[in-house]
This record gives sequence, C-alpha cells and structure tokens, in this order.
Amino acid sequence: MVQKPVRELCKIGAKLTDGLSEKQLQAAEKSVNELTQPLGEDDIESLISLLPQDGDTAFGINWSILHAIEASPAWPLWSLIEDERNEWVRTFRLRLANGGFHPPSSDTQDEVKQGRPH
Repeated sequence: MVQKPVRELCKIGAKLTDGLSEKQLQAAEKSVNELTQPLGEDDIESLISLLPQDGDTAFGINWSILHAIEASPAWPLWSLIEDERNEWVRTFRLRLANGGFHPPSSDTQDEVKQGRPH
C-alpha cells in the first residue's frame, strides 16, 4: 500500500519538474518531508515514476526523493531502473555501482525465480 505523502506527490503532477508552480513545489516539498521510512516497494515504484527522464531536479526535491528511496531496505529494485535513457535511472545505477551493487545476471535471476540459491 502506498503511503499518503506518496499519493499526495502523485496528485501534484505526472512528473516533478522545475516548471511546477510555487504552490505545487511547496506541496511537493511538504509531502517529501512527510515520507515515512521504511518506504515499501509500492512507494518506491510510485516515487520513481515521478522523476522526469531528462534529470530535472524540481529545485532539489527530486534529490530528496532519491535519498529517501536509497534509504529504504527494499532498495534496489532493479526492475524499476532498467531504462538507461532516463537520467535518474542512470544516476541510481551509477550510485549503486559505486556502492558495489550490480544488477543480477540473467542466470542469477533464473535461479532466484526457481528458488535455487545463487
């Protein structure tokens, strides 16, 4: 279930960008500050959907979203960060790689699906 601050962020617009009105940006900032950890997988999926492909930061709000996602014990969710044309996806993947995390290989994914250890 998606928590209320995430639902409120999704109501602001399809993507969070610098082009939002001051009122929308203030509402977004308020919602980000009200996020409760740990974020669940549904929260993370919804938050990632708000990040624009071109890397727009919405005056820094999207960096706060990135940090909230990274703080979740459910992170990383590799299936949500596959589109490397997206600047935010590239940022998440680079930060994960810098931390020593890499996407599972297709062999490992098959083993996990079949319940075999990798």
